[in-house]
Amino acid sequence: MPISELVRLVGQTVAHSLFRPDILLIVGVVLLMVYTQYQRTALLERRLFGFVKNRPAEQMLRSLADGVVGGLIATAVFVIVGISLNEVGIWYLWGLAILLMFFHPRFMCFAYGAGILALVHLIWGTPRIDVPALMALVAILHLVESVLIFLAGDRGATPVFVRSGDGPVVGGFTLQKFWPLPFIALVGAVVPGELLQGAQAISMPDWWPIIRPSREIAPGTEYAFALFPVIAALGYSDIAVTVLPKVKARRTAGRLLAYSLGLLALAILAQLHVAFAYLAAFYSPLAHEWVIHASRASERRGVPVFSGRETMVLDVHPDSPAAKAGIQPGDIILSINGIPVETREDLNDAMTPWVLQATIEVENGITGERRILQCPERIPPLGVILVPQGYEGLAFDLGETSRWRRWFRRWSRTGPNHYRRP
Repeated sequence: MPISELVRLVGQTVAHSLFRPDILLIVGVVLLMVYTQYQRTALLERRLFGFVKNRPAEQMLRSLADGVVGGLIATAVFVIVGISLNEVGIWYLWGLAILLMFFHPRFMCFAYGAGILALVHLIWGTPRIDVPALMALVAILHLVESVLIFLAGDRGATPVFVRSGDGPVVGGFTLQKFWPLPFIALVGAVVPGELLQGAQAISMPDWWPIIRPSREIAPGTEYAFALFPVIAALGYSDIAVTVLPKVKARRTAGRLLAYSLGLLALAILAQLHVAFAYLAAFYSPLAHEWVIHASRASERRGVPVFSGRETMVLDVHPDSPAAKAGIQPGDIILSINGIPVETREDLNDAMTPWVLQATIEVENGITGERRILQCPERIPPLGVILVPQGYEGLAFDLGETSRWRRWFRRWSRTGPNHYRRP
């Protein structure tokens, strides 16, 4: 494969895109969407704890940098696999994703719409799409997402109080990430061979593209690909209760990587026999549901990390005395200046009316490591969020379902066919 020529052509496409008003407008809209999502997270943090841990502008800039890295990966994989965007029915896919969003926000993911679109095409022959290319598109986007989750999925995790059913309230973290993803994709068309004479074209090896175009190529014509700039947005939402945010993000990334590689393999095999196309159409949404179910099931079955001891730290205020002293999530405060603390009242008493240059002894409830820390500033305030003790009113429910199911349950409790047991 002529890598140097491809890199040069991709670079020229990117340079030209920077001066196109339509591309810049789309970039602005995507960045505004990402900023708005981080602003909502900041409002949640202020509502829960009275401070903003993750500033929206900083989070957006970090996500943009991550998205550029993801875009480079996406560009490389799209070019190597050779998917033509105009073969996948992208507008049908977007329409289905928006429609499915009304049933549950997670259904806006292309995995669900692509599965439905592929089955409709395989059964009724319409709309005209290339099923292997469609499945490969979904696989590549999720592959890039898995890499971004692995690298930065735990960054900026927000502390929350969590309840599972009728169980006690425990500490946890929500993982919310949104990445603008600028990348270069391919658009293909059947053109007369003479049009390619003298054009700025690159001859590719015989094995390329891996996903062959579905259109018939008549004698005297060629199937040519053109580079096309695309701006997409990826999102990741998860919750960590039984493990630390970094562990949770990397486990999810591993499952998502396995899902994407499996779907990509089925997309390639779908060119050989229609049975693989049907299998890929079912695999796309069902295996994606397995990824989500496996993540949630691990939280319901596992033992919460942030619960129990009253003086265990859930999170630390940024730029606070606790942060400067080196207190970390999971640390249990054992004493301040030699005064033992076991309850929140003990902790408040040990800092009353204030303490200068405090020596704080902690033991990490996860690793068991004990440390002696020096606090450089006056306390209180210490600047820690302690784990909940079961009486906090505002808590997320791990078993929360879609709005349609909640409405149905509410109606079923008050409808004419509902009976209570005595």
